[in-house]
Amino acid sequence: MENLINIGIIVTYIMVAFAALATIGFGVKKMLQNTENAKKTIYTIVGLIAILIIAYLFASDATIGYEKYETTAKTSKQVGMGLITFYFLIFSAVIAVVYSELSNVISK
Repeated sequence: MENLINIGIIVTYIMVAFAALATIGFGVKKMLQNTENAKKTIYTIVGLIAILIIAYLFASDATIGYEKYETTAKTSKQVGMGLITFYFLIFSAVIAVVYSELSNVISK
């Protein structure tokens, strides 16, 4: 029974990898067809990487109270980076929606 579970997990990994590669491949193909879209995509990717780097720099590596789970300072810093990035992107999305709606109300 354990071998069937392992085989199922391996097949799932292969399918997810294929889907990810296909998605990236079609995106790159579409991006190369239109240079204006390519510029926007590159700016977006660079912006996301900048946000991730800034979040990593601000994240704390304190592991107070987590000895039970054997959490390292590196893991704690990565989790902190993920949380800071999430909060920043959620806050940015809310601000963008509010700005969009207010600009529509004011323009009418």
